[in-house]
Amino acid sequence: MAQDVTSDSVLAPLPVELLCLSGWPPAALLFWARIGDSEGFRDQVAADFWSGRKERSKQACEKLADRLFAVGRGEEALAALMLAADPGKQKTFEVVLPQLAYAIEHLWDSPIAKVCKPLALQRLGIWWRAARGDFKDEPRSIFFIAYLETRDQDASSHEPPTTPEPNKSEQQDKPTEPGLVVMPKNKASALDKQSSFKDLLDLRLPLVVARDLGRVRATLMTEYPHATTAIDLVLRNLGNGEPVRLKPLLLTGPAGVGKSRLVRRIGDLLGIGVYRYDGASASDNMFGGSPKAWSNTTPSAPVRAIHQMRIANPILMVDEIEKAGTSSHNGRLWDALLPFLESETAARYRDVSLDAELDLSFISYIATANSIDALPAPLQDRFRIIKIPAPRVSDLPLLAAKVLQDLAIENGDQAFIWPLAYDELDLIARSWERAGFSIRKLQKIVAATIEARNATAVRH
Repeated sequence: MAQDVTSDSVLAPLPVELLCLSGWPPAALLFWARIGDSEGFRDQVAADFWSGRKERSKQACEKLADRLFAVGRGEEALAALMLAADPGKQKTFEVVLPQLAYAIEHLWDSPIAKVCKPLALQRLGIWWRAARGDFKDEPRSIFFIAYLETRDQDASSHEPPTTPEPNKSEQQDKPTEPGLVVMPKNKASALDKQSSFKDLLDLRLPLVVARDLGRVRATLMTEYPHATTAIDLVLRNLGNGEPVRLKPLLLTGPAGVGKSRLVRRIGDLLGIGVYRYDGASASDNMFGGSPKAWSNTTPSAPVRAIHQMRIANPILMVDEIEKAGTSSHNGRLWDALLPFLESETAARYRDVSLDAELDLSFISYIATANSIDALPAPLQDRFRIIKIPAPRVSDLPLLAAKVLQDLAIENGDQAFIWPLAYDELDLIARSWERAGFSIRKLQKIVAATIEARNATAVRH
């Protein structure tokens, strides 16, 4: 059976430690001991906090959170809000989840992190389900629910390895990470006009493997609560420890719902980055490169992506693919893209500029489009089409909290910040609805709200 991760000293942020506990009572005890009583906070709420009555205890936690935030003790305030989280009240998770995900993602490299982080990520996924209402009829605490839901995984994750480790000589003979020679020298001609690409000849490039997929999924679902189904569809073919390779994806949905930003975040969290190709400005077939005989010959976009990012499996995003030129006089992006989307063809692709055969089969292609109506059927058939829905008002607290956190980090403020109040959220919701629920517009609205808040604070 899995054991709780506890310590007598501060080895991880308090909110992360609480997440790893098996019930509300042990979480409350650790919190109570950690916050101390120098400001007299505990005396003011002690009776309600330990009353044994659910509502009184949670109200006491909310009071403590307000007072802790007011004196700049953000981590402890977040921990208090965690203790107030109620599976029957989804809104009690809205402020907690974005900052909790951030705390786990930025957990420093330490002995406790190796044990606490994987467990915290598993538990965070259960908290996210609670925020969606999966446990709204459950009378038990979210701490105990998360413990029960992850008990088997926790136990298996702490089991010692059953296979012996290879000896040092074997480790030296075998590469520690998977890799791929993208451009074998025996399948390439002289690169006279492309000397900058010569370093790819017989070069074994790393294949980045997927790690902490639970963290990736939990982080994305927190940042994009309106796109949880889409996120599951995008990530479902990946496996921890396996090279990242996504089947060709086409994300479609209204303008401003965050399609391009979602692709960039997927690349960031998977550690492979994103090479962007602008579909809206493409009026020819230059995606596939230009012939070697041309004076300004250029390799194909996938080769340029590999050369720039120095890995064999980057994400290549074709942004706004539906806006590409439709004239076939100089070729079309849509036609040039087709060979790269077939794995067998991509594994033996002959680049017309380099006059070399390359293995491009591990590149992940993700396109974005507001509408797919204009796209030819052969192109649609090669993509897995995933719809990104427009956000709803119910998604606002999580989206606004993420925007608020990004603004704070951009301005160099502390990671744990004062959350948006309900009256501020009401004002933001009305402005956001008038703006058509665009995430780009939401960023401007939240920034304006914070400016108004700061101006009011200065006057008073």
